Amino acid sequence: MPLTVRDIIENNFFPGTELITGRESAGNIISWVNVQEILDSVDMVGSGELLITTGFDLADYTRYFNLIKRLKAKGVVGLMVQTGYYVDSIPVYILESARKYKFPVLELPASFSFSEVLKTLISEINRESVIGNQSYLDFNYFYPKLKKKLGESLERGIGSDNIIAVLAVSAVNVYNEVGPDIEEAFENIKSLAVISCDTYIGHYEKDVQMTFCLGFENATKLRDLMDEIQVLLIRLSNKIGLNLFATADTVEDNNLENCIKHCMEALQTLHSIRAIRGTCMYEHMTFLKKLYSIYRTNTLYSKENKVLRLLIDKDRESDSDYIKTVRFFLEENGNVTRAAKRLFVHRHTLINRMDAIKDITGFNFDDYYERLDLSLALMLNDYFD
Repeated sequence: MPLTVRDIIENNFFPGTELITGRESAGNIISWVNVQEILDSVDMVGSGELLITTGFDLADYTRYFNLIKRLKAKGVVGLMVQTGYYVDSIPVYILESARKYKFPVLELPASFSFSEVLKTLISEINRESVIGNQSYLDFNYFYPKLKKKLGESLERGIGSDNIIAVLAVSAVNVYNEVGPDIEEAFENIKSLAVISCDTYIGHYEKDVQMTFCLGFENATKLRDLMDEIQVLLIRLSNKIGLNLFATADTVEDNNLENCIKHCMEALQTLHSIRAIRGTCMYEHMTFLKKLYSIYRTNTLYSKENKVLRLLIDKDRESDSDYIKTVRFFLEENGNVTRAAKRLFVHRHTLINRMDAIKDITGFNFDDYYERLDLSLALMLNDYFD
């Protein structure tokens, strides 16, 4: 979706920024960004642009009394004023005029440099422009093929208790070029899918995209597969620099078309939050956007978590499964029996492994806040680090 004024607030691009007026017009699409520290070239601002200023001399009513009216007439989509330098707050007359014309006015904290603001917004505009022109999943190619495969499987009789799901995979940093790395990655993902599902319906590949249609006995097995893929994606990213997205959704009422479109939306969400890799269930898209807001506020969160860093290093050195163990234990809310079942190990084996993790890191599995802190660090590492 194109970048809008509302997206700046909802995605928390610049924490502390407020939309003061013009919520009715916050859906305005931003085509470009124009920066003017001194508002002496207002007539040069173009339609669809967001105007950003430090508000120098903005308190001069006689000079700028018709500023909002002029911007509105030019087709400008909003005004972002950075307070703290030349004005402590946006002048009342500006806000009154903006309310009259239902014109969006945002207040930007002084803690952000214009360079940072420009880099972020222009990157988002370019990113959304690409997303608008590419589906990140060739629907017209995949849908007919999967529909045929699913139809054949339904005729043969998939158990009524099965959950049918679509899994879509797309390369992040490979464009229209299929090489040995992507082929090996797809083969690894295919192997995971075949082993994890109860009914392998079929899959198709095109360039750097791949889709599966799979049957699962229950939702837990689909979640397990997505966790296994997440581990694989991190390994691929770290070892060969290949970054992939994987998304999934369940087929409801045999509506395969809707399911594939949901996977496309989830892929777009991963792109829009600037993830470098990762998995996303359609139902978790809203949460991932909130996770991105946390990441923007503190990009060092996962890097500063000593427990996570120690476990990552230990897994890398000894090819252990400590991160996977912690991931499943945390996902099961500390339930050892359920986590052990998902890990295919005996309960006592898992307890011994957790004791080893405690010896390495000092982590207290019984402390809710320690578990919460590690869970958040692990998620941020999955997508951004």
